[in-house]
Amino acid sequence: MWSIRLSQHLPTVLTEIRSLLDQPPVGGRPARAFVENTLTDGYAHALQLGGERLGVEGRLRTLLRAPKRDEAQISELTDALADLDRELAGLRRLLSALRAHAL
Repeated sequence: MWSIRLSQHLPTVLTEIRSLLDQPPVGGRPARAFVENTLTDGYAHALQLGGERLGVEGRLRTLLRAPKRDEAQISELTDALADLDRELAGLRRLLSALRAHAL
């Protein structure tokens, strides 16, 4: 499902963002190129999460319109949608904090 594909790269990006946010401001800011690359990677993952969210939402909408509902699948997709929303919101918060902190 969606989390398997995303889990391969997203933790690395989150670790890089948190690492940059945790750096003390001793001697100035982190290298701008590294911050920009990390932001770019983070925004790419945010777009990927958004796309995954749209796919899950579309499948859920189709199931809800079906004459015979599969409640188990509806529940699974509803949970997946909530997980994606939380993950996307957290990533956006980190990206915003990094942008404000480092640039």
